[in-house]
Amino acid sequence: MKIDPELEQIRKMRGKDEVLAPNVLKIERSNPVAGPSGVVITEEGLVVVDTGMPQEGPDRVRRIREHMQAPFHTIIYSHGHGDHVGGIHAFIEDNEKKGYPVPRIIGHELVAKRFDKYRMLAGRRRYIGMLQFPTPEMLEASEGWQRNRREYQYVYPDTTFSSYMDFKLGGFTFQLFHAPAETDDTIWVWVPERKLAMLGDLLIGGCPNTGNPLKEQRYTLEWAEALEKIAEKQPDFIIAGPGALRGRLAVERCQKAARLLRFIQDEVVRLLNEGKWIEDILAEVKLPQDLAEDPWLQGTYGHPVFVIHDVYRRYTGWYDGNPGELFPSPSAEVAAEIIELVNPERLLERARQLQGNGSTQLALHVTDFVVKGCKDTKIFKEAMLLKAGLLEKRAGEVGNFIAGNIMRTSAALLRKDSS
Repeated sequence: MKIDPELEQIRKMRGKDEVLAPNVLKIERSNPVAGPSGVVITEEGLVVVDTGMPQEGPDRVRRIREHMQAPFHTIIYSHGHGDHVGGIHAFIEDNEKKGYPVPRIIGHELVAKRFDKYRMLAGRRRYIGMLQFPTPEMLEASEGWQRNRREYQYVYPDTTFSSYMDFKLGGFTFQLFHAPAETDDTIWVWVPERKLAMLGDLLIGGCPNTGNPLKEQRYTLEWAEALEKIAEKQPDFIIAGPGALRGRLAVERCQKAARLLRFIQDEVVRLLNEGKWIEDILAEVKLPQDLAEDPWLQGTYGHPVFVIHDVYRRYTGWYDGNPGELFPSPSAEVAAEIIELVNPERLLERARQLQGNGSTQLALHVTDFVVKGCKDTKIFKEAMLLKAGLLEKRAGEVGNFIAGNIMRTSAALLRKDSS
């Protein structure tokens, strides 16, 4: 895959703030998985889109204050994920210290339901957070992910809307559009006076993150539609996940990401209408070469396979096409039956052969029969350690941040449980 010099330049600017145009700032992230903040300086105060992670908030405020001391008038949430709303407390506290009013907070009307859901599923959120974003502290103890994962203190928007809203402030117009994409509460912001689009995670510098294996339904079709509408406005500047994009590049990246999403959407729908099930669809959907090789659309965070799952899940049920799986026996019982027929040591030997031949994924499947069905403690522990090593190897093969972290975290837990 060729190196894209424009993408490399934008990546070099991560962590560096930029003045994009008069009264427009991009304030970069200090956490590698968060997106930047967009700041518009108006005569009546600052309008900020996204506040970063909770621990990032003070740093973002500090960096903004290196440029100006005006009050934070309005904070806009591009969506309700913690890396976009978590830093809000630092902005509120800064206004309070300076004697300014509490900033207005705008978000889509579904943000509140998202926060309520996160609070209801706090334990689950901590667990999947450990899998996707592991830290050594989380893995220190069996329940480390419960003890060491702090809850966000959510600040709910005080101003919400359904499909569209706009407001004028200090000589600028702010147009807010609802665009279900990574979340159902995603919005993007257009400032016509600067031809500026602030997108949150609608662009991330890789394959759009629809279909995350740990998260609920996302919106592939609407995501494509939103990117197409943004491209139609011919923005001079975009502030989004990768950083700041300008002119032709800004338009082109929206168009190409939209094309990838539409291609997968259309292909999955076509194959569903032909009576295909998920295993067939995963095998048959192949991206056009220019999309597959595009450096901006690689599966480093989102992944085309995840997108396929997202579209499939949206339009069909959980049945996978095999009637034997409608009321399945527990997988451990199935594995135990295989162990009765095949010596578990022979299975592990075969798994190692597959590993040596480069068939890591197939070796994992074979090893799982022993992990799930073997009652011999010594062989069972041997299988767990083999699986841990296979997962670590597979994590490097897939080249995807989310899948790789799930595999590496699971490997660490297997090693811990086998000790």
